[in-house]
Amino acid sequence: MGGISLLAAAVMLAAPARAQSLQDALRQTTFTGELGLTNFTYANAGHSGNMTNGFGVGGHLIVHTGALDGFSVGLGGYTGQSLGLYSHNPAHDDTELTGRTHSLQSVREAYLQFENPWLEVRGGRQMLNTPYANQDLYTFSPRAFMGFSGVANIIGGSNGEADAAPMGLKTSTATLSVFGARIFGYNSRYSSDFTTGNRYLSKSNGFIAAGARYQNTFAGTNVSLQGWYYDFYGLGQLVYGQADFATPLSANETVFGAAQMLAEGNSGNGISRYGSVDAHIYGGKLGMSFGADDVAMIGDYSPIAYNSFRHGGVIHPYNDNSGTTFTDTMQTGIPDFGPGYAIGITGDVVALDGKLKISPTYVEYKVDYGFGGNVYNFSGPYAFPTGTPVHDQAIHVIDSNFNYNLSSVLPGLSADWDADAAFAENGNQGQHFNNPYFSSRIYLKYDF
Repeated sequence: MGGISLLAAAVMLAAPARAQSLQDALRQTTFTGELGLTNFTYANAGHSGNMTNGFGVGGHLIVHTGALDGFSVGLGGYTGQSLGLYSHNPAHDDTELTGRTHSLQSVREAYLQFENPWLEVRGGRQMLNTPYANQDLYTFSPRAFMGFSGVANIIGGSNGEADAAPMGLKTSTATLSVFGARIFGYNSRYSSDFTTGNRYLSKSNGFIAAGARYQNTFAGTNVSLQGWYYDFYGLGQLVYGQADFATPLSANETVFGAAQMLAEGNSGNGISRYGSVDAHIYGGKLGMSFGADDVAMIGDYSPIAYNSFRHGGVIHPYNDNSGTTFTDTMQTGIPDFGPGYAIGITGDVVALDGKLKISPTYVEYKVDYGFGGNVYNFSGPYAFPTGTPVHDQAIHVIDSNFNYNLSSVLPGLSADWDADAAFAENGNQGQHFNNPYFSSRIYLKYDF
């Protein structure tokens, strides 16, 4: 009832984009959302030898008023409910979708926003879309944040009407735009409550983030540069940079590429409970698009930094393997399994008159200190999982997404299948290690 009352109050008391009266505000308030069902299957879940499953229904509703003198209000309610399909066997019941209680409800968005053509500022509960603080959209309840954020257009660009899009720079149309945030807490995908902790600490002072993005066209080549700084208090300071280009060769052919760099050291307020942090990642991507289809080679390298967190591993409290690093796959990525290197090939194929999109990726990882356990277990030496690291571990991963647009049946309806198979082995020092892993996520979604 509290969430409903809050929703009603927002609609009644706030005014929408360019509104001149309360009546304008009520007419211009927007409602968007999603309904769906999801089934997860994990074979050898957590490298335990077990099969776990999860099934649930859920979705969200976002209400955003227009702006009165630049001010607007946004509210978003999210829910995920288990139907008990697998809960009769707790050992094989995965709780990612609906939490340990098999039921999640939360108001993940509740913010006051100010916006004009050059500036957008938001305070309260909100979504972010930045490289190392983002939503990770694979459950009914994406990661949300509590704090303040803002985007400013420095050169060019113009904000449109008040909207509920996540705060970030990815969709900015400005030639030069900047981002800043001070975050005090967050709501994980597996909980109904906001907390000041994160996956590494039970309590923290949150983080600050700052970023800039420049984009322009030179002699027909589209160029984009972005740089980011984060201080995850009590854990680490992270710098991330990326440069992208795309050069059209013809009406249906484009060469594209990108380079990325990550560097992470100790937090501004000292060494973390996990010891010193000294991580670096360097990556590249080069590919070609043919109309709606494309293919690219990808690679990342992370050097060893002895006697630091996982001898060069990355601390990343507020994102997962979500595609920031070019060689990220569903369950594997250099930030968690490095130091080492990864090379692969990825692409997109569109078929059936644009209704079906297939996105396969194949990556070969070679990591200096591999392991066969939960990547978020930090109880061993240098914060590795408990046990002896597997030196020179090879990991072979095939990852695919299949998306089918069902809008011809019902506008906004789609079906997705994400599948991932990883085979980890050891190729050195006579150690035996053979640890296959399979994950599958099936979605049926209706967006409105």
